[in-house]
Amino acid sequence: MLRLADLPRIDGSTATIPLISLAIQRLTGVSKEVADNTVKTTGTPTAWRNLIDETADVLVVYEPDKTVQREIAASGVELEVHPIGRDALVFFTNSSNPVTSLTKTQFKAIYTGRIKDWSEVGGRKGEIVAYQRPEESGSQALLRKYVVGNAKLARAPADRISGEMGAIIEGVASYANTGNALGYSVYYYLANMYAVDDIAMMGVSGVRPSSVTIADRSYPFTNDFFAVVRADEPPGSPARRVLEWLLTADGQRAVADAGYVPAAK
Repeated sequence: MLRLADLPRIDGSTATIPLISLAIQRLTGVSKEVADNTVKTTGTPTAWRNLIDETADVLVVYEPDKTVQREIAASGVELEVHPIGRDALVFFTNSSNPVTSLTKTQFKAIYTGRIKDWSEVGGRKGEIVAYQRPEESGSQALLRKYVVGNAKLARAPADRISGEMGAIIEGVASYANTGNALGYSVYYYLANMYAVDDIAMMGVSGVRPSSVTIADRSYPFTNDFFAVVRADEPPGSPARRVLEWLLTADGQRAVADAGYVPAAK
């Protein structure tokens, strides 16, 4: 056990906040309310930078985008990175949209501007209003990794680039009271942290995202998330104790109890 006062500076992605809170509860014995108020995360790209800059001690975090990966490499700081769970990039639309699944090729064509109308993918005639996230966000990193690669994204109006994870969900749910909008996030956030009645997750080539299809990787955009410390973190330090606990059976039980898919053994 750790005293709350001895807790290291834990940073991470927005979608890992519930796990960080539960880890604090189980490592220190404090209440959920106290743990929730203790959590301070800065989001995926900033968290990685904070670890490099030594303004964070341990991360519970999603994969960084290529820009941040290059910054890490250029810094010369060696990191110790351990998968602790699985999540996935998911696409979603308004539940009134009859299109329930697209292929990877179709998603790429939409986000690069080659497909612009829902009628081109089996839906009703109408513009595909494709919302985006900022380039360095965690979900944008997954969009690049699994869907668009280094291809040029179609230009989106400023009001369709959502800086906050919740904003893209609200935008897609309510866009002009139609089902024309499309967005993306990570499964855990959409299913557990910001569930909206008017939103429906889409399948990829007929495979719907779920805890089962993420666990067995039959859903194709599945990706690990990580616990990370600097490689020079001393043995027995609070940060290393948090990291090591997350890798134990108790830590993996916390991952599952918080509603995530634990890392594969």
